[in-house]
Formats: sequence, C-alpha cells, structure tokens
Amino acid sequence: MRFLEGGADIPDELIRAVTDGTTIFLCGAGVSMRVDLPSFKRLTEQIYDKLVESYTNEFAELHAFQREEYDRALRSLEKRTHRPGTPSRVRTAVGELLKAASGIALPDHLALLQLSRDADGRPRILTTNFDTLFERAADAAGLRDARSHAGKSIPKPGGPGDYGILHLHGRIRDPTLGLVESDLILTSADFGDAYLRDGWASQYIEDRMRLNTLVLVGYAAEDPALRLLLETLDADRERFRDLKEVYAIERQKDGSASMWKAKGIKPIEFTDYDAIYATLGEWSRYALQPAAYGRARITSILGVPPGAPTGGASP
Repeated sequence: MRFLEGGADIPDELIRAVTDGTTIFLCGAGVSMRVDLPSFKRLTEQIYDKLVESYTNEFAELHAFQREEYDRALRSLEKRTHRPGTPSRVRTAVGELLKAASGIALPDHLALLQLSRDADGRPRILTTNFDTLFERAADAAGLRDARSHAGKSIPKPGGPGDYGILHLHGRIRDPTLGLVESDLILTSADFGDAYLRDGWASQYIEDRMRLNTLVLVGYAAEDPALRLLLETLDADRERFRDLKEVYAIERQKDGSASMWKAKGIKPIEFTDYDAIYATLGEWSRYALQPAAYGRARITSILGVPPGAPTGGASP
C-alpha cells in the first residue's frame, strides 16, 4: 500500500502486523534530529566542545573519529577527564545537551507512538535515544499507558508489563515529567557490557525478535551507534529461523538497500526524510481507524462530497 503519492510501498504483511499490534518500532537518532537534536557524531563533537577538549590532540580519539567509532572516542575521553569520586563530566554533558525544549511540536514522535502499539492499543515503542521526546509527545497527546522504562529495567518481552516507551540504551532525566536518569549505553565499554560481557541487551533483542516484527526508523545501515545491535540481529537471523521479519525505513542512498539486505533486514526506502515522516503520519491515521480511513480514501478518489453515499441501492 502506498499511503502518499510519491512515497514508498509499505508491504501488506507489515501493515497487517501493525494493525494487529504485533509490531514494535525501534527508533534512532534520526527521529529526534527532526527537531534539531544531534546525531551521535554531532553529540560527540558537542561533548568535546562543552568540556573544552579536542580529539585531534589524542591519537586514539582521532583514530576513532576517523573510523566513525564515536563510542570509542567517548570512552577514551571519559577515562582521561573523569576524576574518581565525581560524576562523569561526559555523561553530565549528555544530559545537558539532549534536554528537551518545552512546547515543541512532536508530530513524528506521536505518529510512531500510534503505530507502535500492542494488541490492546497501548504504546510499545523501543528506542536507543537518550532523550525524552517520546514521553513529551505522549504527555502532550494525553496517551495513557505510555510509561517510561530504561536500560535493564525494561520489562521482559511478552510479560504483563511489556508496553510503554522502552529506552534500550538508557534515558536522561526530565524533571518536568518526573523522570530520573538511568545508566547510559554511551561508550564502547558500555556497549561491550550490554551486548557482550553481560549480554542483557543482545538477549533482549533476540527475545523481542521471536515475538514481534521489528521496524527500524531513524538509522542508517552503517550507523556507528547501532553497530553491535545490528550485528546481533544478523547473527541471530542465521542461527534461529523462527525469528520475525525485520524492516528498515530509511532514505535511499547508493548501495543502502544492499547493505540492509546483507544484514537480513528488508529495506523500505524513500527519496527523502520528509516523505518518510509524511508517510508515517498518514499510516498512523490508518492504523488508528482502518475502516474510517478506507472510506475517506475512497471518497477522496471518487471525488464524492463528504456525507454523500458512495454507491449501492437506495433505502
């Protein structure tokens, strides 16, 4: 189905899965970049600026930047700027730089909340973003059951509490909404613990893939902040044939479709980001009221005035 002229076709099976409440959207920095929050690269640069530090003077950090391994650059920066017994200056800077502005419109976040719902209609959305923009969007729209969870406190997939806004990599504090900060998966050491040594994040993703169709939004195929997560998805796909489909909605670039497919992920590519989020907005209206949306669409195509009969015998 093509929700908007010039947009990409959304597979019928994915539309059904969303309508049935068996899909969960996994959202990255690209979603929040729509309201001027930074990419992981830009956030890393802003942290250096805020701490009045430079990666060009440290070979390990310069090398990490050149390889787009910003988590490794931040690990090195944190090690050399952190004084024992004091809060991490790097993590304090993250909280300050990602603080949500008051009163901003968040239509893209709201559309994703409306698309990513469970079978009972409750929001159930997964994000690697630290910001609280999904919580802000839910609060402004009066959405019930949009509880916020972060890090290891995320409810077990399939359990009775498996709904709400799920911050896989942690969440900053938001005093306005009464949310405290959690541990953040920010540096290479954090990623190594969550996905390799402890492995709780990789186990969570594997469990989630067994239960739900996963849709990635706001990521690139070679997203440095998502490296281990995507490798987990790829490895699990090879080992376990019962895993659900994984889709990625993204802007088309040279070779991008091939990169997604190589990871076992089905790409749904658009010409630009405005087309992506316009489609998500239209799709969310369909998902909330499929029958009413279908009637309105037929009326629009046929050019029938609102309220007029669309055909059939008279009473």
